Amino acid sequence: MQIDNRITSFLSFYEEKKPLTHDKLEQYFNEHEIIFKDYFPMHCPKTEARIQLAIDKYESKIEDIRTISHTLPAIIEDIEEAFAQTYQLDLDLAYVLMVGTFGSNAFVTRDNRRKIFFAAEKLSAKHEHLQVITAHEIGHVTHFALATRQGIDWSTIDWMHGLTTLFTEGAATYLSKKMVPGLLQPVYFTYDDEGAPWVECYERNKAEVKRRFLEDATGEWDMAKEREWFRLSGGTYFGYNRIGYLLGTDYMEHLIEKLGEEQALTFWNGNDLKADILNWLAEK
Repeated sequence: MQIDNRITSFLSFYEEKKPLTHDKLEQYFNEHEIIFKDYFPMHCPKTEARIQLAIDKYESKIEDIRTISHTLPAIIEDIEEAFAQTYQLDLDLAYVLMVGTFGSNAFVTRDNRRKIFFAAEKLSAKHEHLQVITAHEIGHVTHFALATRQGIDWSTIDWMHGLTTLFTEGAATYLSKKMVPGLLQPVYFTYDDEGAPWVECYERNKAEVKRRFLEDATGEWDMAKEREWFRLSGGTYFGYNRIGYLLGTDYMEHLIEKLGEEQALTFWNGNDLKADILNWLAEK
């Protein structure tokens, strides 16, 4: 396990350079190019408006950022060990703890699926919230590792399609619920205490959510659909973003009930995952 805590360098920079400006922040990005090349533009658009928004919001988050810098490394160690013991995996993950510009809160890099980034400015500092988002991200890697152990041919996976995203996000959410049990349901989707209306919206509209996703998934998938269902910038259909996470978790729990956990988590190995999800979405 390697934990590269770049939050500490941001905190030093923040105190030294106040008040922040666009030019000062750009200097910080350049000094830490090795991490921001993974962050921009895939996980946060680098625009003038975005940079100014970050400058305006840092002050209100700075104490949370300090807390996260102090507590998150130990949480990561505990959660990774729990996953390794539960699934008998040698995960050997690398983590980057950083402060970004209010884009993604956490992500696994596409070119190295054993490297996880956490953006502290987007996280709640509560211990259990950090546990859940850590378990979600390590859940992604565990999900991939279980399929690798079964010999999956990764060249067959259509990573850019929403049906794949539905499966992977559902699996990661399921695993976070298993590894950090006992919390209120919305915490597993929003990683804070603000998610109840979001989950209630999904439950009220579940049939329509399934119908609308089926409609989108049977047409050509594009970035607009990806944003709508799985990105923080979505939410035009139902008023809440990332509704696809809840739908994906329902599908994963359905699959586990039908097949058992191991077969469900590795279902994309040797099965027509897309067809199975489409059939499930079409069920009344």
